[in-house]
Amino acid sequence: MEVEFTHDIACVWSALAYIRFRRAAEEHRAGGGELEVDFRPYETEPSSTETPSGRGQLQPAPAARIEQIARAAAADGLVVNLDRIVPAHTGEAHRLIALAAAQGNAEDMTARLYRAYFSDGLDIGDVNVLRGLASAIGVRWDGERPRAEPARPARASGPRVPVFRFPDGTVLVGAVSLATLRSELMRVDSPRRRPSSDRLLAAESVF
Repeated sequence: MEVEFTHDIACVWSALAYIRFRRAAEEHRAGGGELEVDFRPYETEPSSTETPSGRGQLQPAPAARIEQIARAAAADGLVVNLDRIVPAHTGEAHRLIALAAAQGNAEDMTARLYRAYFSDGLDIGDVNVLRGLASAIGVRWDGERPRAEPARPARASGPRVPVFRFPDGTVLVGAVSLATLRSELMRVDSPRRRPSSDRLLAAESVF
């Protein structure tokens, strides 16, 4: 089973969604299921000569909302240090994920990038920082990184990221719950399942 995950490293909803999905995926594999993840990049701040404005990040949200997001992230194992976040274009980080995917290590690379951005206060737009992160988890950076073209989620009119697309056409949008991800993996992997047609289960980020 291959699940497509459209996301951005600088998006806290993507971070929450990925933490939950990774746990669900580990449980699924431990139970004998087979699963591959196809990471599709979406830059909330496309690369340019301008400094990122913070769109898609935490800073513009009201203080109470930020605290709520941070608590939700902590409950799922992600420490969000707002005062350490370094706004950055994420194109190079997505290319690093593509490189890691070619070496069979995209899931660990993606998790490390989210932690670098939200927890460690590292500049994920800095190539030297990315080289260090790659080396730390055994991703070889010998030459040109694979090209990673930004991808559009399934529903352009709704939230841009994160988006999960399952093999039967089911689409999950937002930081959906761990329980939802668990049940969807089980449902899609069931031999009794019947293919659906682009079934949209969630249209917004939830806690």
